[in-house]
Amino acid sequence: MRETGAVTTNDAERRPRPRFRRRTEPVVGAVDPEALFGELPRTPRGVGALWSHQADQLRTYAEDHRDSPDVALELPTGSGKTLVGLLISEWRRRTLGQRVVYACPTKQLARQVLQKANAQGIPAVILIGSHRTWDQAELARYTRGDAIAVTTYSAIFNINSYLGDAQTLVFDDAHAAEGFVAEAWGLSVDRELDQYEQLFDALGDSVEPSFVARMVAPAGPAADAGEVRLIPIGAVMRHAAEIDRVLAGLKDNPSYRFRMLRANLSSCLFYVSRREFYIRPMIPPTFEHEPFTGPVQRLYLSATLGDAGELERAFGRTGFKRVPVPPAWDRTGSGRRFFVFPELAAPPTEAPPKETPPAGEDTEGADEPDAGLLGDLLDLAKKRLVLTPDNDSATRIADLLGVPDEERFTAKDSDTGIQPFIDADTGTLLAPNRYDGMDLADDACHMMLMSGLPTASHLQDRFLETKLRATEVLDERIRTRVLQGAGRCTRGPKDWAVVVVTGEDILRFLSRAEVRKSLPVELQAEITFGLEQSQAAADDLLYLAESALNQDEIWREDAEPELAKLRREATRAPQPNVKELGESAVREVRAWTYAWQQDWEPAARTAVEVFENLRAPGLRPYRALWAYLGSAWSALASTNDTSPAALRSADLLRKAHGASVGTTWLKEVQPLPSATYDSDPTDEESVERVIALLQGRLSSPVKFERESSNMLADLNQREASRYEQGLVALGELLGAESFKPPGKGRADAAWVWSPLWMTIEAKSEQESEGMLSMDYVRQTNSQLDSLAGDREVEAPPEGSVSVVVTPRSVVDPDAVPMAAPHVYLATPKLIMDIAHDTVRAWKELRGMAKGVSGEILHPDVARVRWEHRVLPTQVRERLCRDSIRGI
Repeated sequence: MRETGAVTTNDAERRPRPRFRRRTEPVVGAVDPEALFGELPRTPRGVGALWSHQADQLRTYAEDHRDSPDVALELPTGSGKTLVGLLISEWRRRTLGQRVVYACPTKQLARQVLQKANAQGIPAVILIGSHRTWDQAELARYTRGDAIAVTTYSAIFNINSYLGDAQTLVFDDAHAAEGFVAEAWGLSVDRELDQYEQLFDALGDSVEPSFVARMVAPAGPAADAGEVRLIPIGAVMRHAAEIDRVLAGLKDNPSYRFRMLRANLSSCLFYVSRREFYIRPMIPPTFEHEPFTGPVQRLYLSATLGDAGELERAFGRTGFKRVPVPPAWDRTGSGRRFFVFPELAAPPTEAPPKETPPAGEDTEGADEPDAGLLGDLLDLAKKRLVLTPDNDSATRIADLLGVPDEERFTAKDSDTGIQPFIDADTGTLLAPNRYDGMDLADDACHMMLMSGLPTASHLQDRFLETKLRATEVLDERIRTRVLQGAGRCTRGPKDWAVVVVTGEDILRFLSRAEVRKSLPVELQAEITFGLEQSQAAADDLLYLAESALNQDEIWREDAEPELAKLRREATRAPQPNVKELGESAVREVRAWTYAWQQDWEPAARTAVEVFENLRAPGLRPYRALWAYLGSAWSALASTNDTSPAALRSADLLRKAHGASVGTTWLKEVQPLPSATYDSDPTDEESVERVIALLQGRLSSPVKFERESSNMLADLNQREASRYEQGLVALGELLGAESFKPPGKGRADAAWVWSPLWMTIEAKSEQESEGMLSMDYVRQTNSQLDSLAGDREVEAPPEGSVSVVVTPRSVVDPDAVPMAAPHVYLATPKLIMDIAHDTVRAWKELRGMAKGVSGEILHPDVARVRWEHRVLPTQVRERLCRDSIRGI
């Protein structure tokens, strides 16, 4: 028997003896990343040559930015930014001897980057998912500096990063980073968790009971799924210990998020809706996160750098050196798209006959929804991508299209990603909120649906959009998502796709001339061409889409020359106020750095700087928010009620209220000291009128029941004259001087208070299908001026609005840019909800009004109407959520 470990003669004959490894001479590094490309091994799947714009970017980087701490490269979709990022990464690894981490938003995108690195002969390893599952040999290759580590943002931004030793950090798709970076410092407490209601208990009387009741009540007429509120910053500080005890009871994923925030809860903003509590700092505190701040260089690869400071806000960092896209690429683009807007199509030239099944034939399935023109368009292709803002809408569309389960694919970040869809002959890829990180190039897919506008991805965005009305702050982010989403199927110059666009919000967004002008000229031309062509008859539009899908002779002879002409005519211009927002971002990051450190005095002073430098009228809502933040932080810095910080807090709160005119969010969060519920003159006037009705004409319970019942009945049907009567009756119960103005072209109802007028144009008799025409918009534009003429005054009061009540949500694209800023859309259902809330408030008031004088009754009437959200300022906010112009 041989000794353990000995090698027998037979063993030696079977294989050669191993040799000890000897050190090799180090590979001489390339002069720069561009030169490195020529030294890489040639592979069958690799890129044969660099495009000129890629070479230009690499030269600019090598000459000007190799030692810059933060460098942002702008390379649009399809322009080869991944290769540029990999070449810089490999050059820094080889030549500078640095450990390099290449971070992607999703696992799926990380796998695509690894494939591209391998195809180009660049050594790379993938480290995604839990660090416990990482291949230790591959981790060692990265640690030794033998390969680039490809991973996800979450591997960098977490409480215990296992890639914190990187010397170069590359962020792919940096334009999409906001949610992925902020997620590390964002905690969501879902309504289904016990802690949701416990947080209301912890906040105590800092939040009024009527609001809590709306949030926790079961779904019903009084529940508003769209309502979102900011919890007062001072209340969070006062109840920090109770809040901490509640959140400490979280388990699983929420508990990990809580650990990132626990020491700084007082520095966070608390948002709440019926869906969740959402807790986070406004700007992520990346300055204290060593895996992010430690590397020698951070490189950001972005499809669009923008001018409004989104990169700074997303990463919580300033001082970026920007390398913009070469100008020639803006007119070249990537591939060809035909945008189709089925909601603009005219009726078909010949209506298809309805088939009647023979007597006795099974009619099962006859009541299934008909997808109409949308279904016909998507049926032109065997494979199609469905891109939506959320899961529910993606599922609804798949159900509407009748997609069988076996042909449904989901773009979730799983081990297989989208490859099963790419490999399939037939299928529908459902991609909720996946505007980045999916490559469907070549023949993978030529048909896609974009449904809905990708606006608020979390409650902070929703608060900025719906309560603050600071849409200009979000426009750049929305525009980027639309731009990226439209390019999922056109990844290279030879790709093409039909892009079907549905949803009144995205249609109106793209109808705005200032939005289109801010897009690359190639995309401007394609969208303008699509808007024009989509107003054809439905059957003709279907044939046009088929030509685009087949790239046939009709497309080449008709469409291509027209697109070329539109490209030549188009010019790109930034949206208003982006320069001011971009300059503000630097101050905002600094303010939140101080706030996260709970250094309240410099945080407040910097917030004042932000407030004072946001001067554009369109930024007034955002200015109000920063005045409030400065006030709240000043209050936290004050030592007593007469300290300079306390006096500054009071002054800033007054300025915040002055800048938030037209909204109620600040009145909900922190009213002025001793302010009443009806502190607004409009609300005060309406309360006096309601008291007069309570104690006068509607004091009789029989008369009130009859009039309120008639009003609800009139508003619950579509006949024009009765609906108008219902609107006039509702205005009266809201405490307005309410009437139908006489004369041609006047509104169907006018609600007048001395400081505020509202005109209502009712189109309740319309079907939900079809567009709101230019004539209706033009007529509504002038109704306030007509009312001013009738009342013999020069102009209506500032802040007055006109509302079109219609079941139609689609507006003629040519009417969108001509709509006056004061014109809004509302649905008959919203009017009915306000009417029911008004009747409920009145019934509560009737129980307390008998035998009580008006002076004593006044505060209670104001409070009850506030709780039911039927004071005029609240009604205006509810009716004015949907501006035709999108402003």
